[in-house]
Amino acid sequence: MKNKIESTPLIKLAAFAFIALLSISPAMASKKQIHFIRIPVFFLTDRNLLPDKPNSEAVVFGPHRKYLDDCKHEPYLGTAYCVVENIEDKPLTSELKALGWAEAEAKDKEADYKATILPGDNFGSMEKDFFEKVHQEALLTSDKNIFVFAHGYKNSFASGLHTAAKMAYYAERPLIYYSWPSVCAFRSYTSDENNVEWSQEHYNRMVEKLDALCLADPSLKIRLFAHSMGTRLIVRACPLLKEKSWLAEGTLICPDIDDGLVKHYASRYLSVNGTATIRIYVSQHDKALAISQIIHGGYCRFGECADSLSGWALGTLLPNGEKSTTENSEESKKLADILEKTKHRMQTIDFTNLDYGILGHKVPAKLVCSMSFTNGPCEGVKLIPEESGQRSGLSQKLSRLTKLGDKQELSVKGTCLRAVKDDVPISKKLAKVLVQEPN
Repeated sequence: MKNKIESTPLIKLAAFAFIALLSISPAMASKKQIHFIRIPVFFLTDRNLLPDKPNSEAVVFGPHRKYLDDCKHEPYLGTAYCVVENIEDKPLTSELKALGWAEAEAKDKEADYKATILPGDNFGSMEKDFFEKVHQEALLTSDKNIFVFAHGYKNSFASGLHTAAKMAYYAERPLIYYSWPSVCAFRSYTSDENNVEWSQEHYNRMVEKLDALCLADPSLKIRLFAHSMGTRLIVRACPLLKEKSWLAEGTLICPDIDDGLVKHYASRYLSVNGTATIRIYVSQHDKALAISQIIHGGYCRFGECADSLSGWALGTLLPNGEKSTTENSEESKKLADILEKTKHRMQTIDFTNLDYGILGHKVPAKLVCSMSFTNGPCEGVKLIPEESGQRSGLSQKLSRLTKLGDKQELSVKGTCLRAVKDDVPISKKLAKVLVQEPN
């Protein structure tokens, strides 16, 4: 009798648990919280290959060029996965599994990765197979978009891959990660500059292959993204990108490239027949670009301008409102006309309020992907128009040779969009116009 009385609480507890299980719906029971996901990306790199590690199937790329002497222009092609935190609590749907997404294993940690080179001895065949695989994955998505991301200065293959994987996480599209031979050291800035220039021909070849892919299947769309020093690859590829209907977007994030050089490319390759959206992301917390400005003799970097793209070009065309001379008037009028007709597809987004870290030189992956697909900010963020030419105080102090022109004149040509969190107080001046879906 005593044992029966003592077991009564246990019986009640078991009955309660049984009833609770019956009350759980099939949908609730099937939903499993996934903390980390293995995000797959395609990669193309002209880095050197390090010696194989014992008992390892994965490959590891180093900080140097693949070719030290004669270049065969045959970069490594392959696939990789990188572990990212599932901060959006995304379920692994059948669509994402088809793209290769998988739940991370218990041993996996944030940024863990594995890279595998495509097998084969004939580079032409390997290259054809590589882009066909990209094509097949793009066909699995609703809009057939392909993302391409190039990292910046002081990035190893692994660190750049982690950023690319986060981009792919928010984009949910096939992504080609382009990794050039950055030495990944503060002291190697000039070496990185040299290497990214050396890598240009390989990047251009990739663009040409994407062009051929899109000509064969006009339903495909390409979105090019690059960060910091890697933005030079996109800008210098402009001759190949002009008026390409398959180019949906060209985005420069914290671009570490000479401000005047970008103007040269804009005047030569910007066309009214183009259809791509052109975006630049800048941050006034960006100290890395201020350091780069010092290294380059005080010349302003494009990512420091924080100016509307159309306003920037018109303002630098004739600094301080000077009247055009006979020599440059025709060229100035021509570019001004082109800018007037193309400014509707240009955006400058100041993400200072979302930037963090000592250098403030980050990639706002979630915001970038949201703007790509919705032309609006991600959840919890709003866009507010602000006057053009709001450069950081540090940049203004360092700048001795570059001027942005009259702010009032620039603001007429276009506005910047400042990204702020919803809980950030808005000043009366900026609260006059709140942009949810910018033109």
